Amino acid sequence: MKKILAVLLATSSVAVFADTFQDFNNNLYAQYNYSNYHLNGTDYGSMYSNGYGIGGTFQSKDNVWANVSMINAKPKYQGEQLEDITLTNVRAGYGFQFFGDDDNGLQVIPYASFGATDSADYTWGVGVQPEYRLLSSFKASLGLGVFGYNGNPNSATANLYGGDNCGCNTAFAFNINPEIQYDIAKTIMLSAGYNYTNTFNAQNSTSTNTVTAKVGYLF
Repeated sequence: MKKILAVLLATSSVAVFADTFQDFNNNLYAQYNYSNYHLNGTDYGSMYSNGYGIGGTFQSKDNVWANVSMINAKPKYQGEQLEDITLTNVRAGYGFQFFGDDDNGLQVIPYASFGATDSADYTWGVGVQPEYRLLSSFKASLGLGVFGYNGNPNSATANLYGGDNCGCNTAFAFNINPEIQYDIAKTIMLSAGYNYTNTFNAQNSTSTNTVTAKVGYLF
């Protein structure tokens, strides 16, 4: 009987955690990005872009987690509009939860990522995202990842990842992505985040600073 009660209590506890994180992580959203690129060793040197896109996040009751987003970036250099870049990115992982109640909780999501552009370039990587929810309506997260870029070294995407600086087809980078989210009545999602990306290679160091705003629907 004690074993049965322990199993029931443990199962109930996990269900509470999953349902609470689902309140934040089942959503569809629109987003705006402003990015500033520092392209050492290229003809551009520095440029910026405005990006618009859509995305969604899903977390099951079994804590399987996935995020899909599509962004269209419009880079400019000295006021001149360059070629648009559309990037589709998919991340999938599993949420490990450590404690929590109706108002607070912590989970850590290791994930794999894959991205592709309209110019047939692509990225792949791994990362981890700790998430902490508090006061019933707030969530704070910190994404940490590493990824590789592969494709045409002369494409517009390569300029942003540093691929053309070394005349190669592959570049490697890391990213840091803190984000805060607030929900209104478990229905409307408001989010703001910052993403810093930098390549590993000293001879083609390329860094990106991106500020992101999202508004969406929680379901």
